[in-house]
Amino acid sequence: MNKLRAEIVLFIDLFLVLLLGGILLFYSLFADNYYISRKKHQINEAYAFIETLDLSDLGSEDEETFLPLAESSYTVIICDAAFQTLYSSNAKSNGSMLQDQIRKKADSYTEKAEAGYFPELTGQPISLRGLISQDDGTFYVLIHENTRTLHSGIRYARQILGDLLLLAIFSGTTFALLLSEWITRPLAQIRQLIQRMMNNDFSKHLPEQSRLNELGELSSEINLMEDKIQQNINDLNNYNYLLLRQNRDMAEFEDMRKKLVSNITHELKTPLAIISSQVELLQYEYDETKKDYYFTSILEETDKMSRLISSILQNSRMENKIQQASLRWTSLSDLLLDLKPKYESWLASLKIRFTAFIEEDCMAYLDPQQIEQAVNNYMMNATRYTKPGRSVCLSLSSTEDSFYLSVYNDGPRLPEAELTKVWTGFYQSGEKRKNGSTEIGMGLYIVKDIMNHHQGSCGALNREAGVEFWMCFPKNPVV
Repeated sequence: MNKLRAEIVLFIDLFLVLLLGGILLFYSLFADNYYISRKKHQINEAYAFIETLDLSDLGSEDEETFLPLAESSYTVIICDAAFQTLYSSNAKSNGSMLQDQIRKKADSYTEKAEAGYFPELTGQPISLRGLISQDDGTFYVLIHENTRTLHSGIRYARQILGDLLLLAIFSGTTFALLLSEWITRPLAQIRQLIQRMMNNDFSKHLPEQSRLNELGELSSEINLMEDKIQQNINDLNNYNYLLLRQNRDMAEFEDMRKKLVSNITHELKTPLAIISSQVELLQYEYDETKKDYYFTSILEETDKMSRLISSILQNSRMENKIQQASLRWTSLSDLLLDLKPKYESWLASLKIRFTAFIEEDCMAYLDPQQIEQAVNNYMMNATRYTKPGRSVCLSLSSTEDSFYLSVYNDGPRLPEAELTKVWTGFYQSGEKRKNGSTEIGMGLYIVKDIMNHHQGSCGALNREAGVEFWMCFPKNPVV
């Protein structure tokens, strides 16, 4: 995230440098020429305006006629043919000095005059020397403005723009840091969540984003994806349990077959040897009494083999019942206390209230991994039917001869007919089928199978405002 933050800061600073630096460069290169060009145009327009006036009767002109000239920054002087001042826009100007200037340069005044820039003269003026001929005489018009102050102002403006550029870069960097933090914070949260998911930790969700943009939508979709992955992993664990059990049963069946064949082979050796020897003796025996004895003996051995085979089969069935592998005396209380923080953070991310009431010192004969799988199936089943704001409660208590573990959730009650059907493999309730659920319906079936292996029991009860799923462990199992 630091690389992305640096790229955002660099991009904004580069944009400000290019924008403000470009403005500063443009101003430095073209401000003088632009201002001079604008002033020339204004002076030319002023001269054109003066040409429309009756200069022979300036005294009777209303003051408002010269108001546009009086409010301008340049100086306008109009003299008659005798170089007498008829009008001056600058009342403070020295009239006799101006008259002398116009008289000395009278030859440079033309009728089609245009403003010009004279940087070699004092004050670097922009001036126009015009000659207007009317019926009543000839008039000299001088319009000029010094630009030395202008150039000083442009230099000061460049300095100010340079300072503004530095200030903008500093302010832009600060803004970019805040913006990058605002942008990258949810990305960092997403990265942390993905790392937890890689470690099979699905206990937390991304916080809901108040911003209605792509990042907010991405956070919501990742939360949905996390729930789906968690559900799929739980289903895979259920499938894995079934496959392990199937493999175990197949291994037990193979052991039973081998043992059965070995037992039958061993036990049938003696009767077969007796029958074989008696059949061989019959070939050389002519005494009918002895033949009857051998025939009777063979029948007895045959009957004995039949009874022996039946006995072996019965013993094999009794000896190869499903065994309770990996069972040991374990604190059921400690097991649930270890799972409690996981369930608290998981349900908090779903906005579901979670409470737990776990009695201490509950020692049971169990397989911790299988019981954790069973409790996880109960909790997963509870969250599917609990809306945000409602509650789920995990409890463990002791009775006279058993330990009672239950998971209760506020939610819709089960129809009475489904209280027993939900324990069937691949069963889906009517509400699931109506909503097009993709759940495989193996969780509760696996809980029942696990409890059968633990000499326990399980079931479901409708309560006033929800459903309670329970499992019982015997305090004195047959070990």
